[in-house]
Amino acid sequence: MMYNNAMDGKKRRAAFYTLGCRTNQYESAKLAEEFARAGYEIVAEDEAADVYVVNTCTVTSLADRKSRQYIRRMKRQNPDAFMIVAGCYPQISRKEVEAIEEADLVLGTFDKMTALEAAQAHFAADSGGSCASSPYAGGSRASAADAGGSCASAAVAAPSGRTRGLIQIQTGCDRFCAYCVIPYARGPVKSKPLGEIVREAEALVENGCREIVLTGINTARYDGGVEPVLAELNAIPGDFRIRFGSLEPTVVDAAYVERLLRYDKLCRHFHLSLQSGSARVLSAMDRRYSPAEYMDIVRTVRDFDPLFGLTTDIIAGFPGETEEDFSESLRLIGECSFLHVHAFPYSRRPLTKAASMAGQIAPSVKKERTKRLIEAGEAASEAFRRRMTGTVQRVLIEEEKDGWYTGHASDYCNVYLPSGGGDDIINMFVNVRVSGLFADGVTGRKE
Repeated sequence: MMYNNAMDGKKRRAAFYTLGCRTNQYESAKLAEEFARAGYEIVAEDEAADVYVVNTCTVTSLADRKSRQYIRRMKRQNPDAFMIVAGCYPQISRKEVEAIEEADLVLGTFDKMTALEAAQAHFAADSGGSCASSPYAGGSRASAADAGGSCASAAVAAPSGRTRGLIQIQTGCDRFCAYCVIPYARGPVKSKPLGEIVREAEALVENGCREIVLTGINTARYDGGVEPVLAELNAIPGDFRIRFGSLEPTVVDAAYVERLLRYDKLCRHFHLSLQSGSARVLSAMDRRYSPAEYMDIVRTVRDFDPLFGLTTDIIAGFPGETEEDFSESLRLIGECSFLHVHAFPYSRRPLTKAASMAGQIAPSVKKERTKRLIEAGEAASEAFRRRMTGTVQRVLIEEEKDGWYTGHASDYCNVYLPSGGGDDIINMFVNVRVSGLFADGVTGRKE
């Protein structure tokens, strides 16, 4: 029996708070579309709502803390709201999440996609109705049992007017890097069927998407490799481009990357997580490459295009990291000429090998090293963006705000150009001649 989501003639309101990776963003978007189809009004994460879905991340202790803070803040503001806490944090630390008084329902990674069914059951029970198909009809505060992982399907049609569309092509990871809890939170590798990916991409393009972002927990671990996926999507007619959310150097090498570069719709940007510039630390992390092998990938893409955009993640203060090890990370930031560096301190995570390693680094040292990584990353970004000056970039215009059109070039650099000319160029590709640095990107004028 489908529950009627009207309340005193008004739709019930649902809000989604998402932390972490693009896979989480994809899954939250899919859930939001399901709630909207069921009659809910989707509101911003900081607005009053009848149900909140908190899609958590647990990569760091900071992510856990952000989830707790949001849950408590929104429940305090909306005490009658139904608070669903889902995803990686409860998957790893279920008892800790269940102890949060404000959490009404706790769902792990593998059952988070049942959030709509749980909300329907809750509101049906509150109103004296019924929802026969729901396993949650017996109460409001519950802990649902995990039922096995899956890669979220493409059953939801793409809404029109979207500039960028995410497609989750796989989930799970089997690399088990020493610091990373994600293989435990997300389970084994599962890949979405290629035909399903193609149909989802075709729907996105048909509905106006100009950029398709392929995402996953470890995208490069797609069954059979990502090259067949790219080949199929590249053949879809239409003026759009394809971007990888990330490619793991634990999986791909320079020869593999070189094969990807032949596809003309592929954005000239890769996110390649470095994590450390030290060979010794990379080995301790159980990463499956050396700094030299990482640099082979960098040289491959830069030989193809000197302004190929590279972004990365680097950890400061992994157990046993010496100042000499750390200096190697600083050196590689300059050598790689990254467009953006996401630097963060090592965070001890349950179940991981690194959590019990000797040589844990003091928080003050991790904080100071993170600050230096950020500063080095900002300097590298500025140098990269200066080299863009005078070039013409094909930019996807995504929004207009405060007198500026903003969008991304193929290399993932933010591009700003003055608006006010009367042209509506949102969701269009525009050739922009770069004139200089601006804010967190570059500025220019339409050619």
